[in-house]
Amino acid sequence: MSALDLDHIGIAVRDLDAASAQFRRLGFKLTERGYHTLPPETPGGPRPRAGTANHCAMLERGYLELIGISDPAYGGRLKADIERYQGVHIVAFGTDDAGRTSRELRDRGLSIGESRPLERPIEEPDGAQLARFEIVDFPRDLIPEGHFFAIRHLTRDLLWKPPLLAHPNGAKRLETLTIAVPDPAEFRARLAKCLGVEPDEGGGFKLAAGRVVVVDGAWVAEHVPAGAPPLPSIAGISVGVADIVRTADLLATAGVPFEPRGAAVWVAPSEGCGAFIEFVAAAPAQGPA
Repeated sequence: MSALDLDHIGIAVRDLDAASAQFRRLGFKLTERGYHTLPPETPGGPRPRAGTANHCAMLERGYLELIGISDPAYGGRLKADIERYQGVHIVAFGTDDAGRTSRELRDRGLSIGESRPLERPIEEPDGAQLARFEIVDFPRDLIPEGHFFAIRHLTRDLLWKPPLLAHPNGAKRLETLTIAVPDPAEFRARLAKCLGVEPDEGGGFKLAAGRVVVVDGAWVAEHVPAGAPPLPSIAGISVGVADIVRTADLLATAGVPFEPRGAAVWVAPSEGCGAFIEFVAAAPAQGPA
């Protein structure tokens, strides 16, 4: 089992207004729109916007981020990601010690620098508060299939607020991430160097909380409804819910097409902004939020 956990995923979307409306139809309660900013040019000065914005669905463990471009002049990496496909491009693995994670990655022979700080304003009734993080980027040349990194939250209370955790669909936890690649064995070998653990008997990676599954194109063709992103891609997620019947009822009432599969409910990429979403009964609580 890896010392890292499945902290959050980022779904890059072309139209953030439409995406947020769709995820509310799916029964997620979302944060107000937040704008990513850059450090101030002078101490205490204004924080210039970076050109991207988001809404988050905070879960008891982990969260989902909808991220889009808010400034037409933006020319960063997210633009190319969205041009390739709309869907999951960001995968964050949680750590309680960013410095240790950096050292462990270097010990495994990876070219990793020190952790970098990241800050994001959170709007509060009495003014903006600054959420702070430490980020350890995984080598892009080793794992170019998405933006993979480790994250340490320094201001958890600003993000995980109890009112934000009460989702109409009963969502509780981010359980599983599914990555689709042409050669799963080759990709698993690369990802194992980052996660510090070998694949389990099922070909996935068990994390301190959550799991990563690696599949091929044949699996996608068999399991994912039409509209899956081209390989390689981060195909979809599983979300643990309190009551799967309640979740299905909410989707039906909202007019969202879904497919019952055993004890799970599947929503196609066309309804998940490019990612399939599998709703499952929430696993027992484990690990950090």
